[in-house]
Amino acid sequence: MRKGKRAKQNRKQVVKEAQDQSQRAARKYEEAATAPLEAAGFEATSRAVVEFNKGLREIADEMSEYSKRSFEDVFRAWQHFVEARPLRQLMAIQTRHAQSAYEAYVAELSRLGELYLGLTRRSSTALKQVSRRPRQARRSPQASA
Repeated sequence: MRKGKRAKQNRKQVVKEAQDQSQRAARKYEEAATAPLEAAGFEATSRAVVEFNKGLREIADEMSEYSKRSFEDVFRAWQHFVEARPLRQLMAIQTRHAQSAYEAYVAELSRLGELYLGLTRRSSTALKQVSRRPRQARRSPQASA
């Protein structure tokens, strides 16, 4: 049970960090969208979009691999069910399968949370650069005044 609670807490923490990062990225994107686009700003925004697409592809690949592994695990469990004779053996197989499926699910959620967090970090890096430039441009006239 402790592992389950710890995994649940870790998952909640990763989800919260991912949400915070995505909100920051959204704010940076809004700031960048309202600022005049320079060539460097356009390039930085393009890099952010490319990084975002790469991250989404990575997440889709991970989910596809998890689906394949999960399907194979279910197939193996059914093979064991068919081969089992006494009811006790069936219950043991079912318990093992349920436990391993839960652990795999929690591990996959943690992995996906990390991927989403990495996605927002990588894509927001370029947007940070874009949003900092207009601020610096706005500060320079004030500094000279």
